[in-house]
Amino acid sequence: MPFSDTDFRERFQWHGFDAYLAYEQLYEIGLIDEDQLLPLEQYYDLLEDEETIDVLNTLGLPTKNITPKGILKISNTPATNPEFQLTLRNENGEVLKQIANVQMPFVFINSEKFVLPKDVWLLHEAILSSDFSTGYEKTAKVSEYARKANIELDDFLTRENYHYIDKYEVVPELHNSDLMELKIVGEDEIITEHLNSSGGVSSIRKGMTRERYQSSPEVKADLELIHKKKYLRGHEIPQFFENPYSLFPEHNFVFDLEKFSDRVTGFIEIKKPRMMQKEGKWGWFDNETGESLDVDEDELKTVISKNPDKNFVPYKNSWIYVDKALRKQLGLVDDSGSEKQPKLVLDILDNEEKLDYIEAGNEKRKFKEYDIPTQLKADLFDHQKEGYSWICSLEENGVGGLLADDMGLGKTIQVITFLLRQRQRNSLKPSLIVLPIALIENWVNEISKFAPELKNSIYVHQGGGRIKNVSKLENFELIFTSYDTLKIDQLLFGQIHFKNIIADEAQNVKSHSSQRSRAIRAMKGDFRLAMTGTPVENSLEELWTIMDFVQPGAMSALSEFRRKYIKSENYDELMELLKPYYLRRTKDEVLKDKLPAKHLLPPKYVQASTVQQQLAHSMMVNVKSGKANVLNVLTNLRQMYAHPGIFEHVNEHLSINDAPKLKEVLSLLEDIKKKNEKVLIFTEFRKIHAILKREIALKFGISVPVIDGDTKNRPEVVDRFNKTAGFAVILLSPKAAGVGLTITSANHVIHYTRWWNPAVENQATDRAYRIGQQKEVFVYQIITQDPRNFPRGTVEEIMHEMLSVKSDLANNVIIPFDTSTLQQQVAEAFSKQN
Repeated sequence: MPFSDTDFRERFQWHGFDAYLAYEQLYEIGLIDEDQLLPLEQYYDLLEDEETIDVLNTLGLPTKNITPKGILKISNTPATNPEFQLTLRNENGEVLKQIANVQMPFVFINSEKFVLPKDVWLLHEAILSSDFSTGYEKTAKVSEYARKANIELDDFLTRENYHYIDKYEVVPELHNSDLMELKIVGEDEIITEHLNSSGGVSSIRKGMTRERYQSSPEVKADLELIHKKKYLRGHEIPQFFENPYSLFPEHNFVFDLEKFSDRVTGFIEIKKPRMMQKEGKWGWFDNETGESLDVDEDELKTVISKNPDKNFVPYKNSWIYVDKALRKQLGLVDDSGSEKQPKLVLDILDNEEKLDYIEAGNEKRKFKEYDIPTQLKADLFDHQKEGYSWICSLEENGVGGLLADDMGLGKTIQVITFLLRQRQRNSLKPSLIVLPIALIENWVNEISKFAPELKNSIYVHQGGGRIKNVSKLENFELIFTSYDTLKIDQLLFGQIHFKNIIADEAQNVKSHSSQRSRAIRAMKGDFRLAMTGTPVENSLEELWTIMDFVQPGAMSALSEFRRKYIKSENYDELMELLKPYYLRRTKDEVLKDKLPAKHLLPPKYVQASTVQQQLAHSMMVNVKSGKANVLNVLTNLRQMYAHPGIFEHVNEHLSINDAPKLKEVLSLLEDIKKKNEKVLIFTEFRKIHAILKREIALKFGISVPVIDGDTKNRPEVVDRFNKTAGFAVILLSPKAAGVGLTITSANHVIHYTRWWNPAVENQATDRAYRIGQQKEVFVYQIITQDPRNFPRGTVEEIMHEMLSVKSDLANNVIIPFDTSTLQQQVAEAFSKQN
C-alpha cells in the first residue's frame, strides 16, 4: 500500500524517493495487484510504452533487453509426464546461470541488469505450468514458445516437431447466392488441414521426422461450434455479416467474429431502405450510406410478404434488411408478433422519421409531497425532499422524468430515497440501474451508507461470470450494469419487465443511432428516469434521444423535433414542452445560503521563459513552412507552456525558471499550505500530471495522487485524499474526474490548463463546490503570455478570452455548446497574428 501521510513526510527527502513516486503512479492506475506486485504481463506492456518506460527506469527495474541463445531438452515422453530443461547462454556461449544472477525474467551481470525477451519468459512459465490437460498439449505449447524465442530444440523435439495451434482465420466462401461456407484457415495448408480434422490432434510423418499438431482447448471449442454451423443458407448469409454473434450466441471466440464483416466488405451487399427527403425530394435511400436506391415498392412488398418471418430478403442482387420501420413505410402491418429480431440486437420503433411509438402518461398528474422512508440514514435538504417527491409523483402517474440537477446537488441520494420507497411498496423487484462502469462502486457505497436495508438487494451485472439466466435476474431487486454491458446483453435484459429503469449520467446514450441508445430504449419498464447534469453537450438531438427513453413520443419524432426546435432555435417553446418531465435546480438557486462563497479569481499571468519562447518559435516556423497543422501545434503549445519538459530533448537541462507556470503554482501552493487546506489541480495532459506529481511531492513532502482515464480505483483514491489531514494536492483530468466524485475536503481549484468547454470546467470545479463543502472555494487560472512570438495573445490567452465570453452559455444545459466551432475560432484568431 502507498505510504501514510506521516511516513511520506518522514521519507520524501530520502535518497531515491523518486522510485517510490513511480511505484505510487503505477498503483494509482491499477497496475499493482492486491499483493502489491506488478504482474509481469503488465511489466512487458510497460516496456512497449515510451511514457511508462521512464517509470520503470525510475524504479530501478531492468529495461535493457538481453537476447540469449539456448537449448531445450525433454525427458520422459509427451504421453506421460514430460519434463523440460532450458539452458540459456550468452553470445560467447557461456551459461547465463554460471556468469550471472538469473531471476526470471531478469538477468544481473555485475552492475548491469537486463530483461529477457517476453517469449523466453513465456517459455519458462509454460515449462513450470501444470495447467495442461495432456502431456501432448504441454509439449506442443513449450515447443511453440521455444521456436518463437529462437531456442534450439534437442534431437527428440526436432524429430517430433510439436506445433501448438492457438489461432485461426475464418474465410466465408459464397458457393451461390443461397449457400455460403465458413472455411477454417490456418497459417499454411497443413495447419488448415489439421484445423478441419476432428479431435484437435494430428500428425504427419516427413522422412525421419514427424510434425505433430495440437489445438488449444479454446480453439477446439471454437471449431466445434463453427463446424455445427459451417454452411449458411438464404437469409442466414446477410444475417451473418450484419451480426455474426446472432448465429453463435454466448461464446467468446479466440477469433473476433466482428472481423468477418470487415474482411468481406463488398462481398455481399446489404441495403437498409428508407423513404426520406433529400434536397427537397422524396425517394428511397440507404439509411446508412445515404445512397439513392432503385426500389419498386409493390415489388419489394411482395418479396417481404412472401418471407414474413425473415429479417433479410433477396432483392435486385442484394439483401434487404427488413425491420419494423421498413414494414411501416411500406404499409405492411404485422400484428401476429411472429417477426423475428436479429439475435442480440433488438429492433425498435425509433421515432426518428415518424412518430411510431408513444407512451402516454396521466395527463391529470399532480405534484404532492411524500413521506421520507424511515430507513433512510440521511437528512435531506429541502431541494432533495422536493426532488424525491417529484420522482414519486411521476412514477405514480406513469410518467418518466429527467432529473438534471446541477452537479453536486445530490441526484443519487434523491433516487436512493425513491428506491427505498419502492421497496416499501413492493415495487422494486426487479429494477435496472444503468450507468458508467466507473460509478458502480460509488452507487454501491452510497446505498451501503444511506440505505443499508438495500445493500443485500444489489447484483452487479459485469464481467465474464455474469448471470445469463432471465429467471435468476428477475429475482434481484437492484441490478446494476454499465451501458456497454447492457448493449451486449440486450437480448437477455429485453425479456425482463422492470419495475424501474434508472439511467445515471444519461448523456452516455445521447446518440440516437448508437447501440447503447437503442438498447436502453428497447427495455421494458413501468417507470423510467434519466439523471444527468449535462443533457446537452453538442446538439439538441442529444436531449431528444434521452427524452425518447424517458417518455417516448413526448418530444415528437426526431425529424419534427429538428424542424421545430433545432433549426429554429426555439428554446422557449422547447422548455415549455419539456417542463412536465424535467427538473433542474442550480446551486445558486437552492444552496445560495447553504454553501460558502465561490470565488473565481482573476487569472494569474506569467511570462514565457526563454526556453519556451525558442520552442514556440520553432513550432511556428513549421506551421509557416506547411510542415505542421495549426490545430496540432495549438495542442503542443498548450502542453509546452504548461511545462517544456514534455519534450525529452530539453528535459534534462531545465530549471524551475524555465517553467514559469509551475513556479507560480508552487508559490500558490506555499500560501495554501500555510492555511493547511487542500487543492485540486486540473489538466488533461498525462505528461504534465507526471511532472507535477514529482515536483509537488518532492517540494512539499506529500503524496500527490492522480485521477485520469486509466485510474481504476477512483473511489479509493478520493477516499484516501479526503481522509488525509491538513495540506494535500490531487491531480485530475477534467473529463475523467468530471462525474461521480465528491472531493469537498478541498477548497482550492487550479485549472492548470484550460478545457475547450466551460461547462466541463464548471463540472470539474464542482468536485469541490458541492453539498458538504464547509469552506469558501477559490478557483484559479494561470495563463502564459509570450509577446515575442504572439503579440496578439498566446493560445492560452485567446482561449481564456473566448471562454469568458461564452461562460454564460455554458450555464444553460439545454442550449448546446459548440466546442468544435470554438476550437476553429481560436485557431483562426491565433493564425491572424502570424
